[in-house]
Amino acid sequence: MLDSTHNPARAKRWWSLSVASLASLIVTADSGQLSIALPLIIAEFNSDLTLASWIALGYALITASLYLPCGRLSDLVGVGRLFLIGFLLYGASSIAAGAAQSGAQLVIFRALQAAGSALIMANNFALVTALFPPEERGRAMGIAGGAISAIGYTLGPVIGGLLTHSLGWRANFFLSALLAFAGFGAARALLPAESFHGSAAKREPFDIYGAVAFAGSISAILFGLATAQKAAWLSPPVIASLMGGCAVLGWFIYWEKRVPFPLLDLKLFRIPAFTLGNGARWISFITMSVNILLMPFFLQLAKGLNPLRAGFLIAPTPLAMALLAPLTGWLSERWVPERLCAIGLAIGGIAFVLLSDLDPASSPGEIVLWLALLGAGMGLFQTPNNNLLMTAVPRQRLGIGSAFLSIVRSVGYAGGATLAASLVNAQLAGVGLHSLQNWSQEISASGAAGLSAFLRGFQNACLTAAVLCFLGALISAIRVSEDR
Repeated sequence: MLDSTHNPARAKRWWSLSVASLASLIVTADSGQLSIALPLIIAEFNSDLTLASWIALGYALITASLYLPCGRLSDLVGVGRLFLIGFLLYGASSIAAGAAQSGAQLVIFRALQAAGSALIMANNFALVTALFPPEERGRAMGIAGGAISAIGYTLGPVIGGLLTHSLGWRANFFLSALLAFAGFGAARALLPAESFHGSAAKREPFDIYGAVAFAGSISAILFGLATAQKAAWLSPPVIASLMGGCAVLGWFIYWEKRVPFPLLDLKLFRIPAFTLGNGARWISFITMSVNILLMPFFLQLAKGLNPLRAGFLIAPTPLAMALLAPLTGWLSERWVPERLCAIGLAIGGIAFVLLSDLDPASSPGEIVLWLALLGAGMGLFQTPNNNLLMTAVPRQRLGIGSAFLSIVRSVGYAGGATLAASLVNAQLAGVGLHSLQNWSQEISASGAAGLSAFLRGFQNACLTAAVLCFLGALISAIRVSEDR
């Protein structure tokens, strides 16, 4: 892998940043495109929401399971090779998914697409860290990891709607394939030769047992959290998944302490910036997931807006993040990043307090303002946090460090969705509704009681997210970086 102390020419490394940026755009836009296309996919295959659940859950489980092995592989064989393989696999599986003739085929090809996504996304931060010296790294991360990702999340539903309406749902997969092959070409042409060589010693073996144990543990935990969102915390599948996942995770940690060449170097957690930074990062994604899950329900079912208007009202959050990310990346190169992170999460906490006061009579301007404030807070936090974390990781462990950031994001999103659903479901159960997922079908029968219960759950979830943001701000405020 590249050494950031021997970077290629300045112009070339900024061109090389387009590879990481394109990877972020493909993966983030893809999720929004597919969410819009799902109703037509279900109708064409004469299926139900079970197909949609497996398409989404299968993708999440496979990416989370493969992040860490992919990060370790990049340290062994070079991040450039992983990008090439990832883009090729993502492109080929996208074509296959677009040509799928059954729901089962689509689930399988979507799973292969997830493997390609893991290969490129697990190593995005590693590539940026290796390419750029500290005095430029914040801006680079702000572009590839912040602005481009936020743009992808914002444009994904728009692109998906246009393609699905005009050309059909399959066009979304074909566009993803085209972009992936463009990414392959860019990686071949623009990445420096050093990126195709590993930074770890050539004789270091790959920890297969650790990879299998980690995949089993993280898959079981995420499956349990996803199942628990349907008000089923005490059901046997949830209990078995969570307990089994935690048990295997415990064995994984035990194994990693003893194997000579571990999949996850546990010495990384002796680095205060890595441990505390990931703790705050996990909290940030939990809270963002609360908003991502509940705000569409609030706008469409409580406010009575159609999906198009609701989409426009939600857009200020990722838009604010996209606009702020390059600026906060530049600031993180010149100012203490912990202060930026703490201020960002504190602003996010204030935004959630304000969001908790929303009701059906709230004006669109008020909703947009508070959501933009939330986006500004998270935009102020994320890029400095990413920069702080990756700068603290030793060069020979950049792949593992980058992969772990992706794992924290996945677990944070899953945990936040479960937390939000559980808080709302607790209120809905009091008026005889089964769960948040069923509320839209049952609201006509429950009337004002169902709406009131949802609003109480929505308020509780926002206030809980606010408390978590303030806790994350306190963690972020602890000084762990070198003097600047």
